[in-house]
Amino acid sequence: MFGPKIWDYYADRYEKIWAQRFVLNPSRLLILKTMQELPASRKILDVGCGIGELCHSMSLQDPLAVIVGIDPSAGMIKRASKKFSGKNVKYVCGHPEILPEDQKFDLIVSTNAFPYMTDKPKALLGMKGRLKPNGRLLLLFANRNTLYDAFWLMFVKLTTSKAQYLSVSSLHNLLKETGFEIGKTEPIDSLFFVPSVFMVEGILPDDNVENEVISA
Repeated sequence: MFGPKIWDYYADRYEKIWAQRFVLNPSRLLILKTMQELPASRKILDVGCGIGELCHSMSLQDPLAVIVGIDPSAGMIKRASKKFSGKNVKYVCGHPEILPEDQKFDLIVSTNAFPYMTDKPKALLGMKGRLKPNGRLLLLFANRNTLYDAFWLMFVKLTTSKAQYLSVSSLHNLLKETGFEIGKTEPIDSLFFVPSVFMVEGILPDDNVENEVISA
């Protein structure tokens, strides 16, 4: 999906990078706010969890939730386990497909990791397979909606691994193609010069409910 080597390098420096103030912290705040608006999520998966800042914040906001953070960077997972651990938080090094097939989640979040996933339809189907019926997927990352976005993101690519930034409309289409319904779409709260960063909610329909409606 996305290469771990550069992120091993950033693991010990992650709190100091410029994106923390303008993108990463606003991203976490929007996810936490959205969680409060959703039905209680007792099992949460954070895909591309990095050093675990969001996992830790989610655990404090909902101490009854069981939270799993997964990331392909061993360096990030090592930092997460050391600095952002918790009784209801578990960290795993790897990709979601290594998790047990019967391990299902009420909520899956992925902040600023999706652009680095090389096979995006496959990644979405993998996350879909880990969701319970009516489960939510919250994808949040920088979007290529305008020429200004494209200009900014050209420089971001120079400091990270290979990435493909989608527009919000392209993400909507991709979610629909992989069987999700589109829920909330909202930008992060940041300064005017920051390129587009949106959170998009994908909802996994309950097939049983749909079948009952059709039968009726």
